[in-house]
Amino acid sequence: MDPQAPEPQAPIEPAPPTPAPSQPTPPDYWKNPNRRWWRYGLVAGVIIIAAAAAYWFLLRSTPAAKPAQTQTSSQVKSPAISSTTPTKTYSSSNFNLSFSYPQDWTITDSGSGQMTVRSPASQLKSAAGQDVSGQVIMTIANKGQNLGVFAKGNATAVVDSQKVAYTTPTSAQRANTYLSFLQYASTTTAGALDGIYITGDNGYQKGQDIPGSDIAGIDPLVSVTFVQCASSACPAGTATALSIASTSWSDTSFSSPITKMLESLAFN
Repeated sequence: MDPQAPEPQAPIEPAPPTPAPSQPTPPDYWKNPNRRWWRYGLVAGVIIIAAAAAYWFLLRSTPAAKPAQTQTSSQVKSPAISSTTPTKTYSSSNFNLSFSYPQDWTITDSGSGQMTVRSPASQLKSAAGQDVSGQVIMTIANKGQNLGVFAKGNATAVVDSQKVAYTTPTSAQRANTYLSFLQYASTTTAGALDGIYITGDNGYQKGQDIPGSDIAGIDPLVSVTFVQCASSACPAGTATALSIASTSWSDTSFSSPITKMLESLAFN
């Protein structure tokens, strides 16, 4: 062996790679007790809110039950006069006239100088705006009767007079007549209608005075008035004079049948 030869050297091993820095492990929120209960509370809150919203929607969409209504003695279901009610014809030898009327109305013609045609108990609108049980009454009286309603002064027209044509006029009567709408001086309620009168050739504008002397000369005197009943049956002797709302006349279901009855009058 050559003593001068260098000693063999061990091979140099490469340095181990530098380990990458460790990444922090993401926290497990579900394992964190505080965050876990927070999540539970959030889910429960959403469920409660959804349930409340569903209940509110169902409550709004369900119609509330209406309380049962009882019919008092002053409430009736039928109108004062119906255009669908069959009519009958009546001839009066006491007044020498005839007319058509609803068959459920009642006629009293005793020969005392006054005849009445009375409706069944019906619902009327008072001048105060209340629904009341009452009756419509057509009265035919001799000249000069029933003028006590003018004792306190002239009446007032609450609606413009309406000119109508008689359906089958005789040779003894005019072809047309005015219907006038009176509020008596004793009635203080604005817009009250106390009576409808046949006034012949005399027509009046709303707000115009109607003297009793104009009415006194009409023969026979034909009027339509109203009474309020003490009960829905309207027994005899319990009715009192009633002022109705003048606006009732604009309701054709109320006014048209009455007009037809007046138009059917035939004076011989």
